[in-house]
Amino acid sequence: MHYRASACVKSPVRAALLIHDRFNVEMTSMRKTKEEAELTRQSLMNAAEHLFIEKGLNRTTHNDIATRAGVTRGALNWHFPEGKTGILAALLERKRQMTERLAAHLAQCEQRAHAPVSILRMTLIQDLESLSHDHRLQRILLLTSSRNEFIGEFAWVNDQLDLHMHECRDMISQTLRRGMDSGEITLRNGLTPEMAASMLLSCIKGVVTDWLVKQTLFELAHDSDKVVSTLLESVVIWQKNPVS
Repeated sequence: MHYRASACVKSPVRAALLIHDRFNVEMTSMRKTKEEAELTRQSLMNAAEHLFIEKGLNRTTHNDIATRAGVTRGALNWHFPEGKTGILAALLERKRQMTERLAAHLAQCEQRAHAPVSILRMTLIQDLESLSHDHRLQRILLLTSSRNEFIGEFAWVNDQLDLHMHECRDMISQTLRRGMDSGEITLRNGLTPEMAASMLLSCIKGVVTDWLVKQTLFELAHDSDKVVSTLLESVVIWQKNPVS
């Protein structure tokens, strides 16, 4: 009787342990599957980035992307059912993170209303320094600089790029206006904040695009302060020393 009672006590314990072990195995397997799926997705995006730059968007096939990534065409279809359109959307999301980061940094202007343009200056410098080390973002910016690629079924990409540019221009013009209101800056030659923001963005975009094409022109990480300060001072006159 003693043996049976002991067995009855241990059996539920053993069953619970078996269930617990099986649960852990299944969870580990699920995590591994998700990690592998994400690695495959990133490999496809990485392959597409290189191929779009090397061959052009319209000349790159789905088979090209799958082969470069080392996966089957079925894997590409599973991760990106819309093909190159889906891959482009994922790549543009990475570019959009730049706009979101700019918005987050410029939100600090509310706390430091006395130096909004100084915050803008520091943010742009940090963004250029980060770009100099972010090879994936470099490829995405280089790809999106060739806007004549985005025609036909890919024309929507230009609409997205225009939206990103408009959002950045709007944020920068508002920051310049705050700087004027606080007495931190004035604008050169009667420029409006909107005109100054548009000119500043166009100049930065041009400098970055030139650097992406030929990175030996200058060291972006080392010279980002000089680049931003020079371009910013082409449209603003500091009434107070910029805050570091």
